[in-house]
Amino acid sequence: MKKSCLIILLVMILLPVLLVSIMFFAKICPPNGPWPMPPWCEKGTASTFNLPENLPQLSDLPMVAEDSVKEIELENAIVVPIDVSAISYPDFYNMPTISKVTVSDPYCAIVQEQVAYPAEYLGNYDFPAVNGAPLPVEITRSIGIKDVWISEPNLNDCNHTIPYAPMRESLDRTLERVKALGAEEITFSNYISFKSFSEPLLNTPTQAAISESDMRYFASHADEMGLGMTLYLNLAPGSVKVIYEIQGEEWLRSLHDQWELFVLDQAKIAEETGIDAMMINHFDYQPGVQGFETVYQEELLETLTKMREIYSGRILLLIEPVWGADLSQLDDLLQRVDGFIYTPITSILQNAEDKSVNVDNLRNLYERNLSGIADSFNKYNKPFLIRVLIQSEKDFLEKGWNEDMFCIARGEDPCYQKNLTVDFSLQAVAIEAMMEAIANSNKNGLITINNLDIYGYWYTDVILPDFSQPQMAHSIRNKPAESIVYQWYKR
Repeated sequence: MKKSCLIILLVMILLPVLLVSIMFFAKICPPNGPWPMPPWCEKGTASTFNLPENLPQLSDLPMVAEDSVKEIELENAIVVPIDVSAISYPDFYNMPTISKVTVSDPYCAIVQEQVAYPAEYLGNYDFPAVNGAPLPVEITRSIGIKDVWISEPNLNDCNHTIPYAPMRESLDRTLERVKALGAEEITFSNYISFKSFSEPLLNTPTQAAISESDMRYFASHADEMGLGMTLYLNLAPGSVKVIYEIQGEEWLRSLHDQWELFVLDQAKIAEETGIDAMMINHFDYQPGVQGFETVYQEELLETLTKMREIYSGRILLLIEPVWGADLSQLDDLLQRVDGFIYTPITSILQNAEDKSVNVDNLRNLYERNLSGIADSFNKYNKPFLIRVLIQSEKDFLEKGWNEDMFCIARGEDPCYQKNLTVDFSLQAVAIEAMMEAIANSNKNGLITINNLDIYGYWYTDVILPDFSQPQMAHSIRNKPAESIVYQWYKR
């Protein structure tokens, strides 16, 4: 009798464990009910990263076999401390020590004691001196955390047993890094995607890229670190083909009505977690509103009024969609928001007569770009958050952005980004030029900048390419440009 009871008891204990294990590996979610949902079924996690619809699964890509590599040898490498204060810039990079080194866990590590990469990544330009640092005291120093939130920080097939645990760990370590870099604030992005463009139809707030629990985790840990936070919002095409032109007044109203649901959902979370500022409109899908100014203003003013009822922080407007429109028809909106977000044109040599890569030339071009913004928007007396994105790739200043989060095939090449020429020196020259342009523009009263965001900071110390491409990304982490930002961010 006792033996029979023991067998029944063991079955009762082991059967639920077996069922949960099967659900975890198959990513099966139970129906809604009074029971708690498992972590992989939390809202928002199902669509955390909008890869192209026709992209093969990671397991289908032979290049991902590299993820299992625990170490690789680099013949001609430079070894860099992860403690930026230990680097004597620019001498460390202008006169590098080159050696043969072994890199441990090159594609999956969250943190490393030191980082090694091919010496050729340093590029072809002398690393510039830092002139004029630090930034004026009135400018808040921000670091923009890369706009992805996925179960594996490097988007590789790395070994982990609990979904999102490595992402949260990498976040915690990244917040420590940016604090040591001199940042006083971070920016972070959440987004929804199109489900249909023609209707239009958007994902609901419960389908946001980052779940509410993860948003609360992120904000609370930033607060614990003493870091302020600005929340960016994106509207991503996702797997839908979109046209970067507004499709009519009713289409715009329908789009915005659905967008408003997401904004108000995020505003509630922002208020409850103490997020300092947030956007009202969005990055990514941001067509110009010329010809639709009246509708655009009406819709955003309605959203602004609703946001003010639930959110006490600063509300910011991205100005790219309205630049070139009739601002007189947007006057009420521009007066009532608390500030503007602007992403300067950093691939500034595309249309320049002088394509020289040096600080003087780039600084003058960047100042001219900021001057154009000032001419149009200074009359509103609003401070600017300037968001800077500069990739470490040889042709970036002339040809612009390349996707850095996942591989894209071109011809027979399954990952064309791996074959781009990495150039850390080009990124360093451009970052120094931008810093000088921002400092000069603010000091000269050309434009009021109250926040500078060096955007796209990677979550991990990985610098070598596999499926994701940190080597040519906007991120300054473990690159010479980080030493420049460190000097400018000092108080």
